[in-house]
Amino acid sequence: MTKGAVAIIVCVLIGGTLYAECKTDACRQAVAWKNGYTAVVLDDNISRADYMAVLDVVKANEGIVAIEAERVLLGWVPVATAGKIRGARGVSALSYQAIARPADLVHRAEALAALSFFNRVKTGEFEDAIETGLAAKGQPLTGCVIAKPASGSPRPQGLSSKSQRTLLGNVSPQWGWVQTPYRNTQMRGRITVQLFRLDSDGTIDPNLYTWSDADLSFSQDQVYGAFNFWVNQATSRGITLSFTIRTLDPRYKCCGFLPTPTQYEPITRSSGDDYLWINDALARSGYGASPVTPDNVYTKNEAFNQAYAAEPFYGPFDGSFSVFVVYNPGSAPSTFANDSRAYTRFLGGPFTTVMWNSGGWQPQNLGLVLTHETGHIFWSCDEYFDSEDGTGCVTCYYCSYNVGPRNQVQTPWVTNANCDNPTSTGTCDVPRTSCIMRDQTLTLCPHTPGQIGW
Repeated sequence: MTKGAVAIIVCVLIGGTLYAECKTDACRQAVAWKNGYTAVVLDDNISRADYMAVLDVVKANEGIVAIEAERVLLGWVPVATAGKIRGARGVSALSYQAIARPADLVHRAEALAALSFFNRVKTGEFEDAIETGLAAKGQPLTGCVIAKPASGSPRPQGLSSKSQRTLLGNVSPQWGWVQTPYRNTQMRGRITVQLFRLDSDGTIDPNLYTWSDADLSFSQDQVYGAFNFWVNQATSRGITLSFTIRTLDPRYKCCGFLPTPTQYEPITRSSGDDYLWINDALARSGYGASPVTPDNVYTKNEAFNQAYAAEPFYGPFDGSFSVFVVYNPGSAPSTFANDSRAYTRFLGGPFTTVMWNSGGWQPQNLGLVLTHETGHIFWSCDEYFDSEDGTGCVTCYYCSYNVGPRNQVQTPWVTNANCDNPTSTGTCDVPRTSCIMRDQTLTLCPHTPGQIGW
């Protein structure tokens, strides 16, 4: 066989399964961060001091940590400095290739999940999922930010009065736009993410949909992928950013996860009921609300996030929020009963909600949808406009209705000039550009970086 013939073989055979690398430029762009992707495996019994020292050693040797997952660090390490990082106390392995037996190296569920994701990135299996997702465009993520403004304030971007009533339910004005001090004011530093995959236990609502082990694993990959995008974008701008994934689902005896039980079947209800299943999830960690009202639950969620931000072994962290994943496989509805899809209820947090299949985007785009919603956690604005539903951005002039960490009376003041609303006020970009906040493409327009504090 000639060298030229060898060069066109782009398939990898691992464990009897054939995976193909990206076939399109869009897919290659979506996983551009995989080049040089590295796994650093730490000792199970590493001390806090040594853990923090390893982070410093990686940085000192021009490496980048994107994901922290218990005793595994995923990111990028130059080959030239790999030896120095391998030699750091508490480091048991460093790999640029798929790891044949992860369970020989780590025993904690999050660490195993991280190495499984790393292996699927290296074999091309993850790229197969991304390629499939690129062909599955869903409905606009309408009503994405559904915070309620203070009395007398302008309505949040794109929310008609009808949308406001149906999406917000009975949330009082004390939450959202007037919630200070502002949280997650900039996407910088180390961020901790608390992940829950919700599953009805049949106590109140009929249990219609139950997570499979394969779908739990697939969703975990999608979550990891979402945050790699943001770290890659930050790195290209000289900004230090990493995400620590904390899967708060129950763990079963041999190193895996079970979904978080709730008395409700979320996808059959209005998104306005989210405080009910959020409370079920938080109560397992001692953060249940009493009485169970939206305000009380969201306040408890914020307290829960702040406790994890100050966690004594891995912390302190510079930001913290929760992610709730609703399971709606197969023929299940792709929206909540009030037509709400994935959403971030309040800019800045304390949580975002995505679905296994958010508005028809399919599970292969779960990570893409989470990438978009994570932008809102750090105060980025929607740039799409859905004329039929009247949701999305309403002006190219300002972002966040002059509230938040970058409002009109502060510096810098950040516009939203990539807003797709043809009737908007202010000076719009011509032409508009692709952006994760506009058309869910894995790029950033010139304005989003400023909105998230870069």
